[in-house]
Amino acid sequence: MPTLRARLDRLGEVFTPPQWACWLIDRFQILDEWYSGASVADPTAGNGSFAIALCCEAVKRGYSLNHQNISRLFLAERQATLIEEFKQKFYNLFGLYFPEKNIVCTDVVLSPPCFTVDILIGNPPWINFADLPTDYKEILKPYFVAEGLVPDKRQVLLGASRMDLSALILKVCLSRLLNRNGKGFFFIPSSLFFGDDAHRGFRSYLAGTRSFRIEQIWDFVGVRVFDSVSTAYCAASFYLDRAPNFPIAYFRGDGLVWEQYHAVPLSHPSDPLRILQVSQPLGYPKLSLSKSKVDIPKEQQPRQGANTCGANAIYIFADKPAFLPDEFLYPLATKELFHRSPDRAYIEAQKWILIPYNRATGKPLTASEVQACADLWSYLLKHRLQLQSRKGALLGAQIARGYWWSLLGVGVYSFLPYKVMWESYGERIFNPTIISTCDGKPWQGNQAMHAFIPCRDRAQAEEILAQLQSTEFQTTLTELNGAGKRNWAQPGKIKKLLSLYCSRS
Repeated sequence: MPTLRARLDRLGEVFTPPQWACWLIDRFQILDEWYSGASVADPTAGNGSFAIALCCEAVKRGYSLNHQNISRLFLAERQATLIEEFKQKFYNLFGLYFPEKNIVCTDVVLSPPCFTVDILIGNPPWINFADLPTDYKEILKPYFVAEGLVPDKRQVLLGASRMDLSALILKVCLSRLLNRNGKGFFFIPSSLFFGDDAHRGFRSYLAGTRSFRIEQIWDFVGVRVFDSVSTAYCAASFYLDRAPNFPIAYFRGDGLVWEQYHAVPLSHPSDPLRILQVSQPLGYPKLSLSKSKVDIPKEQQPRQGANTCGANAIYIFADKPAFLPDEFLYPLATKELFHRSPDRAYIEAQKWILIPYNRATGKPLTASEVQACADLWSYLLKHRLQLQSRKGALLGAQIARGYWWSLLGVGVYSFLPYKVMWESYGERIFNPTIISTCDGKPWQGNQAMHAFIPCRDRAQAEEILAQLQSTEFQTTLTELNGAGKRNWAQPGKIKKLLSLYCSRS
């Protein structure tokens, strides 16, 4: 088996193209500060694109490169091969040996380098905690807790598993590697500012015991800085030892033409940011159209759809299978459900999902209940090894208890007679709709693609739908900058907006 270090190579790395490294340096005037005496470091240097870009820009401007100014340039990188690649390229370009004492081969989280500098610059690895190797996750869990990104290790396993590794790296580097009143300039995933609860700990605006302020965010629209990257990203400037202050100057553009906006938290300072026109008031959203307060009990909070945890081929069918018991087959939402004409109340299911659960309790069927259905038991047995090998802490607990046919995102709420459902992933238009049943079965959402609020009667569903369809609600959702992204209208975001709506009704 490969060593942990070998499996970490290139993990989450997104190398910065030279022209965009130069863009960051020019945008934040880093060259001028470095040449005037400031020290600069890239704490996750990769192949050294930022250090090389800084020196190339200096040569382009007619500045001389010598050992004195190079001595104020530092790099840290986990992979020794990339360090060697950088040193050779640096010598080939500038005819100078980069000082060995200024390069540290280390994992900046586990063993931060000893240097401190005036400016940090770079592009830390982008990868969700959930996608890290299992043994590396175990090593990192206490660091996520220590840096205030999650309250305890258990939370790392739950919603915070969507937290990006870059959040941890930034907190460590800002707190350990910057001099007093230092600055940082980075390309980072936009989810750090616009994600829901997973990055709330990052938006404490604390690195260790040191406050930091976000001065500017530059959001790229209509241009690809990084090829073959689906993650939404931005450039941001961090000022250490300063209290956070809002609004943040927010720019949206294609690298050449930029429009300026204001970015403010939705409500609490750690909330996701809203993007407002410069002329708009900076107060909290006024979601007060409805005169009646919608009281949604805990068991009816917004939910994601049923999650097979990588076993779609086993649980989801294009045609309703006759060889499985009908009572455990449910219509699965598809795009046709949300784009039907208003006068078309009934729509046939395009897909079906197997949910071997007790509708009354919302729990998986027991072993005896599954075995009592010969066709169901035979089908599940055929796929037993694959179902038992699925990953994830919550699902793993169910499998360990013997319920290896379990899914995630299934409960009593899944079987209520009405749902207010919407497309929650990658959309640009919020189009909630009331759905009930198909062939007498309640519709089910498909994992993160759909979200819903379960309802016991149509009157409650219509009241909730009216709130979701209000102009104020939809405008505020758009201001949260999720259009076209994974977190467009995920349950946590809608839950937060509904809580604001109710409190201001």
